[in-house]
Amino acid sequence: MGQFFTDDIDVLLNSGHGDSERLSKIKADFAAKKLVTIEDRRYVEGLVSRYITPQAQIKPERIVKIPEKRIVPPPPPPTQTAPFELKYKQKPEEEKPIPKIGGKMKTRSMMIAVCAIVAAILAVSYVAMNQDQMSDIDTPVTQSIELDSGSYARGDIVSISGKTKTATSIVKLAISNPGGQEIWTETVNVKSDGIFTTLAIAGGTGWEQAGKYTVSATYSGTVDTITFDFTPSEAN
Repeated sequence: MGQFFTDDIDVLLNSGHGDSERLSKIKADFAAKKLVTIEDRRYVEGLVSRYITPQAQIKPERIVKIPEKRIVPPPPPPTQTAPFELKYKQKPEEEKPIPKIGGKMKTRSMMIAVCAIVAAILAVSYVAMNQDQMSDIDTPVTQSIELDSGSYARGDIVSISGKTKTATSIVKLAISNPGGQEIWTETVNVKSDGIFTTLAIAGGTGWEQAGKYTVSATYSGTVDTITFDFTPSEAN
């Protein structure tokens, strides 16, 4: 800033712009101390930008536009007749999506489970509709209540049968889990000889525990019971 600053002050003093006394003092202080206050520097710069800089602007050069010459392209070379060539357009191959193994296996398992449940329901319905015919073919019932097996897994069909000790027309059957909660009930009709039969599906709400489950038959103030072992996992 040194030499240019004092030069600007000289130009202002010679041109008579600004306060000559203040400008002279600013120049003397700068020459002695090499320092200038911000207020004095702004004062000088304001005078320079107002009176000196506009005069020192350079006029823009005149641009001479040279006319462009038109370039004429050379004539194209004579075309040669190419022999007839048959081209086959190859159809792009479509990308086949990669099957999701996990989702497919899960869907298949769900379908198998649904089919098993539907088959079990149909079997129960068929047997319930034909209890009279089946009772004549099956082995005679002699116990007050009996099962076709001593253990079951989830999805198995539990066959319940028995013979009442006293005359009655209906029997209330129930299955309770190891916690004593009734998880299945059904009221069945009793034949003239006191025999009753029905079917139940092992599984559903309340069948989460493994252990001893109790089947009870209640009629005319009498309660007959029998137990079986249950596993929550599906049967193989």
